[in-house]
Amino acid sequence: MKSACAITGAPLCILVCLCLASALMAAEGMWPPYDITDQVLRDMQNAGLELGRDEIWNEAGTGVANAVVSVGATGAFVSPEGLILTNQHVAYGAVQRISTSEKNYIEDGYLARTRYRAYILLGSEAVTDRVLSAVDESMSPLERYNAIERRTKEIIEEAERGRDVYCEVSAFYGGAKYVLDTYTRLRDVRVVYVPARAVGEYGGDIDNWMWPRHAGDFSFLRAYVGPDGRPADYSEDNVPYRPRRYLQVSREGLREGDFGLIVGFPGRTSRYLTSYGLARYEGFLLPERIRLYAEMIRLLEEESRADPEAAVRVASRMKGINNRLKKDRGLLEGFKRFHLVERQRDVERRMLEAPGVAAEEAARRGRLLAEFEEAYARRAEYDMKDLVMSLMLGRGSMLGQALTIYKWSVEKQKPDMERDPDYMDREVINLKRKLSLFERGYHERSDRRIFEMLIREALALPEGHRMRVFDDLMAGRSGRDLDAFLGVFLDELYGNTRLADPAECMRMFDLSRDELTAEGDYFIALAAKLYDENEERLERDKVFEGALNALAPEWIEMMAAERGVEPYADANGTMRVNYGVVRGYSPRDAVHYGAYTTLAGVAEKHTGEPPFDCPARLLELAAGGYRGTYYDPEIGDVPVDLLTTHDSTNGNSGSPLINARGEVVGCLFDGNYESLTADFAFREDITRSIHVDMRYILFIAEEVDHADNVLEELGVR
Repeated sequence: MKSACAITGAPLCILVCLCLASALMAAEGMWPPYDITDQVLRDMQNAGLELGRDEIWNEAGTGVANAVVSVGATGAFVSPEGLILTNQHVAYGAVQRISTSEKNYIEDGYLARTRYRAYILLGSEAVTDRVLSAVDESMSPLERYNAIERRTKEIIEEAERGRDVYCEVSAFYGGAKYVLDTYTRLRDVRVVYVPARAVGEYGGDIDNWMWPRHAGDFSFLRAYVGPDGRPADYSEDNVPYRPRRYLQVSREGLREGDFGLIVGFPGRTSRYLTSYGLARYEGFLLPERIRLYAEMIRLLEEESRADPEAAVRVASRMKGINNRLKKDRGLLEGFKRFHLVERQRDVERRMLEAPGVAAEEAARRGRLLAEFEEAYARRAEYDMKDLVMSLMLGRGSMLGQALTIYKWSVEKQKPDMERDPDYMDREVINLKRKLSLFERGYHERSDRRIFEMLIREALALPEGHRMRVFDDLMAGRSGRDLDAFLGVFLDELYGNTRLADPAECMRMFDLSRDELTAEGDYFIALAAKLYDENEERLERDKVFEGALNALAPEWIEMMAAERGVEPYADANGTMRVNYGVVRGYSPRDAVHYGAYTTLAGVAEKHTGEPPFDCPARLLELAAGGYRGTYYDPEIGDVPVDLLTTHDSTNGNSGSPLINARGEVVGCLFDGNYESLTADFAFREDITRSIHVDMRYILFIAEEVDHADNVLEELGVR
């Protein structure tokens, strides 16, 4: 079997050279289930997999991967009645939206005895030739980006025409390959059962990304369809969806060294970056995002402490920012600890100076690196302005809400194929859904304080880089004069908008551009003034992506040829399969972490105060020496969480951990802090995925929440 380094050919794996020769630990890389190579399949079967290729995935919809769905992150069907297993934190936003300070389902949990989106992959088709036929070498980066975008929209429109499906075209290998994925989109997905926060989020942000971990991070959703069995919007007449394949739940669990498979929708990895790309992360993106996220969290925490209703309303937003903040901090530590930029520069230097390389090839390598350097230098000029603007206009903010409505009033005047892809007719249902849900996570004072902070950031930008609308409004003001003016400006802004009312949002969404601006809503007026500047920001992104799209395929091919291996594609939000084993790790000298945590560890962490406020029933069971159904005699306790060597990232949350026979034995919910840089450079010795053990899920459902209906449906009651 090839080592992880030999399998990939990824330049960061090459440059770091940190893979360890050992018995099977993990296969670095994430493979589309329909495109698993013969070698990878043999490796999995040699490691213990008992399934054949078609039992993993097939277009008839009966493989184990066919039971896995996208629900924002990942979930898996685990019953014939459309029950979906995913994470508590995946369902967190939905639970927050139905919570109030009086009925706080985040704290207390939620069990339905009787909404979301689920995307079920139907099939995939290579469309590389069709996409790349739209470009030629004479195009500028922006022309290239626009040509590819136009062609992918044409392919999607043709694939969806006359069918109730949702299609996407995704780029692989930096734009060397394009694949059309076709999905069934289920539009009515409801929360069924979520454990209390003190179970599902035990340890909170303190334990987030850390090991040992003791969180029961799971939830169950249910997908519904119309009475005719077709996807439908929410209705009381809808019936549970019946999947072609669902995964059987197992109570056996895995042992140290046992094989496991994960299937999911990993968001993004960047393992083919040049030193210029890595330097942008280390020198700008990570430190600046950390600084801004930390201030946003400080403001949200202050408001949460002051107002119980604010604590509920901003919970989901704060959780998301906290998660990104901690990951970015871990990434920055890892960049410095493993010297990723310096190591990649050494690799590039050796490539240019390698003996025996023909002069023509050396010149090609030098040209390619010089063009990467130029692309990143152009992008860096407006990096800070664009970061601040992107945070200011995020859809979790009131200004983002206003911009969505205003931009739709502009885009809907264009032919569908000429619009921003996010504002095409097929996306209107999603736009309306997000607008209608906004109010449930909105707290005016919290939004206002973050907005003020970001305005001050915008005003501090260098001359020529500030946002024109704020520069014009507040030019020459500073100190107390600026403070007073900002106060009045924000009072008028928040006092003269109706966008906190979902009904008003829906009404304004249907207005023409002229009708909308005539409404006199102050936030809509501000969005209109920022519109052109934001479009300039988006165009800068397109120019940058167009430049990289022209360079990356050649770079990846060159790196693979240099190593004599075939590379795998970075994660890009499409379905992937990965395999590994149960195994602990040693994060530093003289320290070793075991592969399991237990109920005893949950009780040991209990302090009585959040986030370590263990439910009384769990303390009682731990103290009483539980020896029931979910007790593991080899571990000597009820297993809670476990470590595996799987290669995973954001988006894999909720991925089922599947044993050699195709049964669910756990649910992935996190990675370990030491391996956060695996998004850029995989390290086999310390990269681990963290799962909640299926036995703990069943234990909580039975012994704590008495979710008998769920247990019966799972067939384990």
